[in-house]
Amino acid sequence: MNVDESMLDAYIYETQQLLEALENTLLAGESGHRLDADQINEIFRVVHTIKGASAMMEFEELATLSHKLEDMFALIRDGKDPGAAWPALFDTMFAAVSFYNAEMAKLLDKQPPNGDSLPLRERIEELVRLISGDNGEAGPQPDEKSAPEGEAESAAPEAVAGEGKEKAEEPETEDAYYKAVVFFEKESQMENLRAFGIVQELEKMDVRFAFKPADLNAKDAAEEIAQNGFVLYVRTGGSIDEIKSVLDETLFVRSVELTPLSEDCGEIPDELRAKDEAPAAAAPAAAGAGEAAAQEDSGGNGNGGESAPQPSGAADGNGATAGQQASGAAGGNGSAAQSGGMASFETIAKQNFISVSVNKLDSLLNIVGEIVTAQSMVINNADFGDRPHESFDMAAQQLHSLINELQDIVMSIRMIPMSTLFQKMRRLVRDMSRRFGKQIQLEIIGEETEVDKNVIDYLSDPLLHIIRNSVDHGIEKPEVRRALGKPETGKIVLEAKMTGSDVVVTISDDGAGLNKEKILQKARDKGLLTKPESEMTDREIYNLIFLPGFSTKDEVTEYSGRGVGMDVVRKNIAYIGGAVTVDSAPGKGTTHTIRIPLTLTIVDGMKFNVGKMNFIVPTVNVLSAIKPSPDDVFRDPEGNEMMMILGKVYPLIRLSEFFNIHDAVTEIADGMVMHLSSDERDFCIFFDQLDGEYQVVVKKLPGYLEKCSSSLKGIGGCAILGDGSINLIVDVNGLAAEC
Repeated sequence: MNVDESMLDAYIYETQQLLEALENTLLAGESGHRLDADQINEIFRVVHTIKGASAMMEFEELATLSHKLEDMFALIRDGKDPGAAWPALFDTMFAAVSFYNAEMAKLLDKQPPNGDSLPLRERIEELVRLISGDNGEAGPQPDEKSAPEGEAESAAPEAVAGEGKEKAEEPETEDAYYKAVVFFEKESQMENLRAFGIVQELEKMDVRFAFKPADLNAKDAAEEIAQNGFVLYVRTGGSIDEIKSVLDETLFVRSVELTPLSEDCGEIPDELRAKDEAPAAAAPAAAGAGEAAAQEDSGGNGNGGESAPQPSGAADGNGATAGQQASGAAGGNGSAAQSGGMASFETIAKQNFISVSVNKLDSLLNIVGEIVTAQSMVINNADFGDRPHESFDMAAQQLHSLINELQDIVMSIRMIPMSTLFQKMRRLVRDMSRRFGKQIQLEIIGEETEVDKNVIDYLSDPLLHIIRNSVDHGIEKPEVRRALGKPETGKIVLEAKMTGSDVVVTISDDGAGLNKEKILQKARDKGLLTKPESEMTDREIYNLIFLPGFSTKDEVTEYSGRGVGMDVVRKNIAYIGGAVTVDSAPGKGTTHTIRIPLTLTIVDGMKFNVGKMNFIVPTVNVLSAIKPSPDDVFRDPEGNEMMMILGKVYPLIRLSEFFNIHDAVTEIADGMVMHLSSDERDFCIFFDQLDGEYQVVVKKLPGYLEKCSSSLKGIGGCAILGDGSINLIVDVNGLAAEC
């Protein structure tokens, strides 16, 4: 593809946000079995914007499909009720969203969007025929380009007649000329497309206008607008307020300079001065309408439309229109024009959000991590001998405070709400419940909870698998639920909440629950049991479903039954230092609990050594560290070493034996014990010596270690300290699983 990389990135990002808003609007409408007027207008706006952006990027298939959808919703917006066709309309719209998303995925992979939308367009055309025929009213069909443009054309005669009447009554009123120079935000990109959106909005109004650069499709148009601004010359016989409102409500506008021009000003383009041959009373209005219609035909088939929403609108998922978001960002700077229709003013549309590449944030976070390491090196290697160094200590403390503040700011930039992930699950539940003939309601709680961007990435697949299992395995069909005395509509609750330095995500359903006996039987058949069944708790039995290759589904479907889902869930969550557990009550439902860290990069930890190996354990998992007494250590009947602390007994892991370290302390009295807390249980570890508390930058283990070692259990990453030493980060949850 021969497309400017920055423009393509902006197009993909904004289209994805629009599609997310479109899907949320459709889901909300489908729950009420129809769309209300606001939802119809919102969908029309989204489709219209995608059409314009796709046409500007020369993605003809996407633009053509968008135009067909626009035709259909223009028909509905004009009063045609789909009636019995609403279910088919929703299915078609969801299929269109899936098509768009598939094409965006191709673009992200640097492939051309070469999908064939013909089957979808044929479905849309059939719906248009059905909707048009339901009311039995004669009138133009929304064929080809008639829907959106037809609306503007049908409104033109009324505008001409009305304007002519006003002119007849107030012959002294004359057209006024204005010049507007629009500057967009420096980082907005696609300035020519945003200017095209302004042109499209002005074409809907009873004004005549011209603009520079005249060719917005030219290669250097965006650069020219970025440097010199988008220049508009407007001729109108009405108030300037409406034009000013259009400019104010355009997203990513940095400033607007709007000034009146005298009629004898040589700067006014000749085409704005020309008079059409028409009755004297209606001539100015007819000329304005004719010019708008001409530009409608020559302006790229009405592409461009409203500007795409800013990132905050997409993150909220609240379906606010572009105009609403822009007016909110501008702070309501829509002051009225000066008296007499003449105005001279400048407005600033404040933009509170910009889009930033995730790669740049990752680089920034890595730099902060290196600064933390460098700070540690400077402080640890400072040698003043016997000389006083109060000024150095003060400077070091100030540096430490500033770095902590910088770290907090960078981490907060990377934090995004869980709603960006949770809302996507609505579509999954909707599609699967229809496929399996079930009635399921998805309730979302705590979607405003914020987590690191990387957490969202790794949490997506686990949530997908768990919710699939809840729909497929858990929730019963309506007739079964009715026979059991349950409501016919099943319920899945997706909740996120913060607890200390962790985020806890729970997925619960009110379905049949897990079958303990069936799980045990499958585990026996596959040889997965590692301890006698009589000694296993219910939770341990239920958690067998996370083992590789385990599935209680007798039939393999497109959604589940191959036994490759729940082990992926545990691996993905463990990769980001989290853990997952499952609890169930037969006949009442199942609850999956996922615990994940808020941040993944910089942690406070306790450093200790085992032999010549250095380890760090996150401080949040440490309950205590003590010098043990040999009398407090004993073995249980199975030979497992145990440790008694404050009258309670906990499993004891000797790290020298666990990691096969030969030069470590072996006598209990010569070493130390650390009491740790994990999601599964509390336990103790035995090591040589404690070395203090450090703030460290967590790094992933090098990939080659997986080939050099038979097992990396109990290791969650590594860190390099200021003295250059490499320290292994202890995976507390991984160790707990070995107790």
